[in-house]
Amino acid sequence: MTYQRLPETVVTLYAELLDHCIHLAASEAGGEPLSGSFTSKTIKGRTYWYLQRSEGQRKRQVYLGPDSPALREWMDRIRSNRLAALPDRERRRSLCAMLSSGGAPTEPAAIIKVLQLLSESRVFALGGVLVGTLAFRSYATALGVRFEKAALQTQDIDIAHDPVIGVALAGRTTPPDVAGAITGSDAGFFPVPALDPRQPSTSFKIRGRDLRIDFLTPLHGAESSAPVYLPAYGLSAQPVRFLEYLTENPMQAAVVGTDAVLVNIPDPARFALHKLWTSTRRSPTFQTRALKDRLQAGQLIEVLLDDRPADLAAAWRSIGPHESIRRAILAAAEQLEQSLRSRLGKVVPC
Repeated sequence: MTYQRLPETVVTLYAELLDHCIHLAASEAGGEPLSGSFTSKTIKGRTYWYLQRSEGQRKRQVYLGPDSPALREWMDRIRSNRLAALPDRERRRSLCAMLSSGGAPTEPAAIIKVLQLLSESRVFALGGVLVGTLAFRSYATALGVRFEKAALQTQDIDIAHDPVIGVALAGRTTPPDVAGAITGSDAGFFPVPALDPRQPSTSFKIRGRDLRIDFLTPLHGAESSAPVYLPAYGLSAQPVRFLEYLTENPMQAAVVGTDAVLVNIPDPARFALHKLWTSTRRSPTFQTRALKDRLQAGQLIEVLLDDRPADLAAAWRSIGPHESIRRAILAAAEQLEQSLRSRLGKVVPC
């Protein structure tokens, strides 16, 4: 077995933490600003109110309206709600500490800080899906396990986004300046120059460190490496074939560190099959990554076969008519450990 069961108490704590994160996100989406201060300006003898927020080293002001009893009453209610929510925030941090003590995998403070920055920029609210190794690490606590064969450390934060979903979720609201929030933060991010200087960057990196954010989007039609503009974010992303398989029907998860961040991650069964497919796409130069792909896929598949085999069957059916992708997944599955391959064959025709 490549994983250990987390204690039931840890599973219960995670469920409570996830509820806290969802309620917090719902409050923000419902129009209650959970951070920032109220500030006023007097123009020609009349007072106007703004919500001021820090975005790294920058301060951003959102106009609320002219002074009025109704607006002041609303601001007072927000202040009261924030005070009432302080115990909830302390409880959330306490839950994170207890999860860590209970053996749940946690992320370093730098990763949590960047995910919080992305969350505050509405990246996840507008349909962004966390993919890659960081998503894989998130499955462990969400599924109530701890993977033994870790090889999971990463400084890459990969965000997949479908422009169609993003525009639909954004509606008529002003799209956030995600690139500005990232480069303006005190983390020190800068856009990574594209190979073709005429093309926009799709990645951001911290100077002198490995921490990096990559934006990805599904590739439709002919093969192309040209960046695709994401209207909902105001930046461009690298197109990747078959990525829509991961962005459809994601699940919510809490990434745990000193605090917790609510993110979207792919359906775990789809993630596992997609990892098998990805392993076949690696060039000979990147066979170490192909091995990591199969390792992650195998560990997830083992948990799902034990607990949720129907999810794997559904994920296989969801591939649809893409026979070349099916054949590639089956070829990669042949390299899994024999007993695991045999069990998978009873659910997915290997």
